[in-house]
Amino acid sequence: MNTSISNQLKSRFKAIEYMVHWEGGVNSSRLSRIFGVQANVIRTAINQYVKQHPDTLIFNGKDPEKLYIATSLFTPLYIPHNWESYVSYMFANSNEHIRQTYGDGAVSEQITPICSPQPEVTRILLKAIRLKSRVSVFYSSRNNPMGIQRVIAPHALSNDGLRWHCRAYCYKREQFTDFNLGRMKDLSIAGKADKHQHQDEHWIQFVEIKVAAHPALPPEEQALVLSDYGKKGHFVIRTRAALADYTIQFYRLGMDPNTCSQQGHPLVITNLEEIAFCLFRGPKG
Repeated sequence: MNTSISNQLKSRFKAIEYMVHWEGGVNSSRLSRIFGVQANVIRTAINQYVKQHPDTLIFNGKDPEKLYIATSLFTPLYIPHNWESYVSYMFANSNEHIRQTYGDGAVSEQITPICSPQPEVTRILLKAIRLKSRVSVFYSSRNNPMGIQRVIAPHALSNDGLRWHCRAYCYKREQFTDFNLGRMKDLSIAGKADKHQHQDEHWIQFVEIKVAAHPALPPEEQALVLSDYGKKGHFVIRTRAALADYTIQFYRLGMDPNTCSQQGHPLVITNLEEIAFCLFRGPKG
């Protein structure tokens, strides 16, 4: 890596590598959204990257997005090699890039991730979201641990605190559902999608999870538990309906104070009936 280049150019090289590595390619119009400059100005940065690091990027004029994509010699030099750094960078530097390229809420960081998906997976999924395409994927699940071929129409990525998921329409199950990115392999674009984010009611709808300390705890312990979260009384967690169950699991919220222990679930939900429609499982501790 040439250390004599300017800090400005390094920052642009970082953005180029994030897009190539995780999104599958870069072009001047998408890069310009991050830095707020004209596409013809930022195009120089791509040319300089190619000059500084020859044979690592190649222009794919046959791609409908007209992207510079990675060659087999491409290795990121300016960025960390983990997904969380990409998400943090985009949210810190360019929510506008995410919004204009993928749509509002297409990458949701509502729960902090602790593991990383593979770029071979994100490249295809993000491309499909951009182009509103279907994806053919070999997917393993509890019901089919050996894996089966599925066709999905992805529209968003989110995490549950442990794993990253793709929110997509499943043509096999004929409904919108979640797919664990860690269980995906052999992805490919499979034509135009006819199911889109605005049709996913549980994704576009937000719910409020009302939370309180477990009523079986002594008052002083209730106050202590609430103070752990910076609260002095009942509070609300607002989330997408599709992410409600993940949020409950992440914070270990008790579903029913009559059946869950105060030791295992010091915080409980007080409006379970209101949000039960979007949960994976029925009311229980």
